[in-house]
Amino acid sequence: MFQLTNQSRRVHVLLTYLRQQSNARATFSELLDFLNEQLPLSSQKKISRRTLEGDLQFIREELKLTLTHVNISRKHFYQLEEGLLPETKEKLHGLMLHQMAKSLGVAELSPDLALGTNLEGLMVFSFAGLDDGGRAMNLAREVVQSILAHEAIQFWYKPIHATYRSKLQIVAPLQVRFYDGRFYLVALDYKDNTEGQFKHTIKIFAFDMIEDHVIAPAQLEKEDPLLEPETIRFHHADLAHKVGLKDYFKHCLGVARFKDSEPEYIRIKFTDWAMSYVRERLLHRSQRIVVDHPNYMVVELYIYRTYELDMLLARFREFGVEVK
Repeated sequence: MFQLTNQSRRVHVLLTYLRQQSNARATFSELLDFLNEQLPLSSQKKISRRTLEGDLQFIREELKLTLTHVNISRKHFYQLEEGLLPETKEKLHGLMLHQMAKSLGVAELSPDLALGTNLEGLMVFSFAGLDDGGRAMNLAREVVQSILAHEAIQFWYKPIHATYRSKLQIVAPLQVRFYDGRFYLVALDYKDNTEGQFKHTIKIFAFDMIEDHVIAPAQLEKEDPLLEPETIRFHHADLAHKVGLKDYFKHCLGVARFKDSEPEYIRIKFTDWAMSYVRERLLHRSQRIVVDHPNYMVVELYIYRTYELDMLLARFREFGVEVK
């Protein structure tokens, strides 16, 4: 007949106690006091600090459980990290998607994602999208469908300056990107004088600048008016490879870069509250700290110099300035 060892029984009591605590966390003294209260009730002897240390080591090495040592308010705790229960994890994922769908105005997704709505007041995802009633999301779906069908699209694009008229754009759509609350179309212009060919210079179009959020298949008109127009087609993988789409945004701070520009090393000096903010939240994947002083920090980025850099520095005001 199988019998539990004294250590196994102690560890069972110990794990049960930890799981019942807030955040599965307790100090060494709390663990020791609890065990020495409970063990005599099951005809076991009280234990020493060294025995408890051995039990904690057993939990880590033999049971392969994550038992971390944390320091909070000058008190040392042992915390058991077992992850979320599958049901809770599924609800939180559903909640995140549910709130994202609402932010983007995709109402038809909400019923399927309502699994986590009973947690909505407990965990809030601030997912800022343009408040357009889901028009941009619907347009994104249409663009992706055109990409999958290898069909060029056309649309009227409003210029940044209101004094200019909208211009008809005929492009091969390559990708939809969402950045800083805004949808963008990554595409290549069609060459009017060469049938079926596209320029190899990437252009970026903001969805909210596409008139009425309307796109249509781009078609070639035939000289014979009796013939049906022919949809302009492209090979997505071939074009994406030729323009280096995979790495095109690698050194972008956002979604834009100037034509023929090259990435460069840019150093920014941060002080005060900006130091801890930048240390914990990367501004760009290339970020590295080159000077780490108690009163200031210098971060180096390898990026394209664009308007996004000016907007980034404006966010930090005098606490983040470019240095040589």
